[in-house]
Amino acid sequence: MLTDTEIYTAELRMWRERFEQHLDQVPQLLETLRDGVNPLKAAGLSERVSGGGGEAPLPFRADPMDDCDDVWAALVEYIGEVAERLQEPAPGATGASWGVQGNVRGIGAGVSGDRAYKAGFVLIAWVIDRAEKVRDLRLVDSEQHLFGLIRKLVKRYVDAPPIERPAHRRFCSVCGERAVLTDWVLGDAGEASCRVCGATYENEGVVE
Repeated sequence: MLTDTEIYTAELRMWRERFEQHLDQVPQLLETLRDGVNPLKAAGLSERVSGGGGEAPLPFRADPMDDCDDVWAALVEYIGEVAERLQEPAPGATGASWGVQGNVRGIGAGVSGDRAYKAGFVLIAWVIDRAEKVRDLRLVDSEQHLFGLIRKLVKRYVDAPPIERPAHRRFCSVCGERAVLTDWVLGDAGEASCRVCGATYENEGVVE
């Protein structure tokens, strides 16, 4: 029988794994999106496209720019909320933003992919360092919005494994928690374990 302390510790570990799993995607995602705005420039090319109307600027893609602004704004607003609730100053990297009437709308236009990566790393390191305090704030709506956006954009732009979501877990017949995840699968064989109590299952032993 698990004690309340053991259950709390296991739940905290599960929450933190998911928390870090999402935030760890942010620096690469920001870099990919910023470089995707102008792919030739990101690759170090300086050619201009010639045509009947003379030379044209390098190709520009609006979707990555808008998506980069969206994820940056969501991250900065989330960190601002955390900083306010913890009564701590937000990291200086939040200043690499543009906004309207005090509301953050995106990352600065002059920020390169490399600078976006570095700024994103500073932001996620700051909030991950305070993970246990952040969990106690219960910022569920802000986290769902930010993490949902990260999952959507990672799926669209980044060649990475899908981010695990709680809905993909199954119920454990030992402790009753929805915390059973498959650890590995080979053909039709596999093994799953509960992230709370540690019980392991063959395929047929996992309770839906």
